[in-house]
Amino acid sequence: MAKTQIKLLIFLITVGLVAGTLAMGYWVYMNILLKESQVEQDIASMKAKDRPRVDPGVRRFEAAVELIHQGKIDEGRDALYKLCQQFPDSKTCAEAMRIIGEINMDQLYSANSTAGKKDYIVQPGNSLNSIATKFDTTVDSIIRSSGLMSFNLHPGDHLTIIPMDFHLGVSISKKQVMLLRKVGDKEYLFKVYNAKDIRITPGMRLPVEMTIAGKNSIFDGKPVLSTDPNYVDAEKWFSGKKPGSTTTISIRTPPVARTMPVEEPKAPTPASKKSTASATPAAMPAPAPSPTAETGIFLAREDIEELFALVRNGSKLSLVR
Repeated sequence: MAKTQIKLLIFLITVGLVAGTLAMGYWVYMNILLKESQVEQDIASMKAKDRPRVDPGVRRFEAAVELIHQGKIDEGRDALYKLCQQFPDSKTCAEAMRIIGEINMDQLYSANSTAGKKDYIVQPGNSLNSIATKFDTTVDSIIRSSGLMSFNLHPGDHLTIIPMDFHLGVSISKKQVMLLRKVGDKEYLFKVYNAKDIRITPGMRLPVEMTIAGKNSIFDGKPVLSTDPNYVDAEKWFSGKKPGSTTTISIRTPPVARTMPVEEPKAPTPASKKSTASATPAAMPAPAPSPTAETGIFLAREDIEELFALVRNGSKLSLVR
């Protein structure tokens, strides 16, 4: 009898241990393993390629624009600069740089901004070209900053002189032209221009350092000076040259395709009518060829006009991949 009770007790204890082990395993699975598996699935889904990524620059961009709307122009511009430095891949950077460029350009010619500007009194024998050369600026800049309505100068006239310490950097892959301004020993990004196209000479090794070696303006097939009445309507372009080399490149408006004249088919003669059965079909007019594969950095006309007032002969031109 006693042996039977002991066996029963051992059986019950064994059953209890097994049941407890199963219960503990079920609890661990439901409360730990299953939750960890769910967390891993959530993380995997968050990393999925088709899941939209959060752009950390959006809020910073909105905050910077709000500062500008409040009249805190310099603070807003500085915030946009910082945004592009910290989050260069943000989709807001392109618009941020556009706004920065417009602010910088407005302040450059603003009568309220005197930083770096000089008041010059015209002396006998002065000309716009001689003054521009003396102060490392451009005739276009003097005319705009001084509000000149005439190219004639008189001794005693006051001119506003802005030194043009600008240089150009070109990114071939991004198709961008960057206007850089030198302040002291440092350069900062002043404005970005989106190129229509960039085609460099095959075999040109990058990066390459050049200088602006010519500012050209042509009207009706003839070169004109910045003091010519036709200068405003003239076609303008820069010539860049690598010192000590024959490597050159131009900065200009895009080339225009030229259409080839097509002769109209002549009326058939009586003799030709007899041979219509053996005649070949009339050839279709040849399509207009695409623009010639000219090399250069091609910008919109308004961008070329703006740069003409800012960049002078001798300015650096850097090309990178």
